[in-house]
Amino acid sequence: MERAVRDTLGAVLVGGATSLGLYWLGGHVGLALVTGLCWACGLKLALRVGHLYPAYATGETWADKRWTGLSVGLVSLAALVGLSPALPLSNELRLGLGFLVAGAGLGAYSAGTLAVLERVEGDPRTTSASSGRRYSTDDD
Repeated sequence: MERAVRDTLGAVLVGGATSLGLYWLGGHVGLALVTGLCWACGLKLALRVGHLYPAYATGETWADKRWTGLSVGLVSLAALVGLSPALPLSNELRLGLGFLVAGAGLGAYSAGTLAVLERVEGDPRTTSASSGRRYSTDDD
């Protein structure tokens, strides 16, 4: 099986399982479907980054890791603390919204990473992601 097909199938299965699980727990169809879609798209894009740009899958330098850390930290803060037990929400809805925030964060970060890498690196088949080229943002 080709890697792209395998990655897509895995992402669809994770998204589908997320949707079914959240629907079973909370009974909110729209929330379950959108959350599953966010997780499926986010996972597929993250796998694409790992495949096309393996050097950038986890980041090479502090310049990349600080933004990854900020992104993960803010999304985790929103999903865990922002949806605190003090809000007048049922536990099932709070869980669904937490999964939605985390899935949307994964999709947004992966899409942003791909957008920047494709703009800076060009065609991944003709240039190396770890080419050692320096850009003006590297010195900031």
